[in-house]
Amino acid sequence: MKLARVRFEGRATPALVEDDRIRLLETESVASALSLVASGQDLPLGARIPAGSAELLAPIDNDAKFFCIGLNYYTHMAEAKLPKPRHPIVFSKYPSTLIGPADDILLPNTSKMVDWEAELGVVVGRRLREADEAQAAQAIGGFTVVNDVSARDYQVHESQWIPGKNIEASTPVGPWIVTVDELDPNPDLALSTRVDGEVRQDGRTTDQIFTPAQILAYISEWITLEPGDIVATGTCAGVGHCMTPPVYLGADQVLETTIERVGTLTNRCVGGRVVAVAPALT
Repeated sequence: MKLARVRFEGRATPALVEDDRIRLLETESVASALSLVASGQDLPLGARIPAGSAELLAPIDNDAKFFCIGLNYYTHMAEAKLPKPRHPIVFSKYPSTLIGPADDILLPNTSKMVDWEAELGVVVGRRLREADEAQAAQAIGGFTVVNDVSARDYQVHESQWIPGKNIEASTPVGPWIVTVDELDPNPDLALSTRVDGEVRQDGRTTDQIFTPAQILAYISEWITLEPGDIVATGTCAGVGHCMTPPVYLGADQVLETTIERVGTLTNRCVGGRVVAVAPALT
């Protein structure tokens, strides 16, 4: 199933996407819906509405944790000319960074090196703490699409990546969560990025160094993962920063991020604006 978070009649609510219709859910959060699915319980169904009458938001609750993994594809490791990591490289994104699947990406005036990174997002379906790989695989609730838009100039200021990875209102997520009953916990999926229709990234998730289950197990060694938490699992080769010469995003360009059997994000880049709250979370 496609589990989404939509804005309908001014309110954000979980929902199911059913072709040209949306079925509202009578649950308080994406996390609670995922917990019901994981336990085999029926979802409490609400009204069925036309798809065009609701806006798709990022399918993540305001209080969910959002982790990202750096340097997790062999092809990206090769283009970046960096050694294979011994453990998953983990960093976080703050809620104000996240936007919906069709929202504008706000390019900051302070960076001229904003880059793209198509990533498979793994969504936690069960609470997880100090889990082994098998337990982590069973805790996967589904998958979503992420583009880890990054300011490369800020990313290299220090050893920590937080400034370059937390541009306000820059990271599209969605358009929904495809639940794990439709995909293998370690899926073989094509992922791609297009900029103004031109293919920039074209890879497969089987190129990952650490699998989704290995990543979740590692994170669970030091923090409890809850239903609804998301981990973006790294990007393949083709980022603009590694091109010769380097290429970056500019105003009015359109960024399309696609993962096979999951979905597509389509986001226009705009500049010169500042927001107090990311639109995906309002």
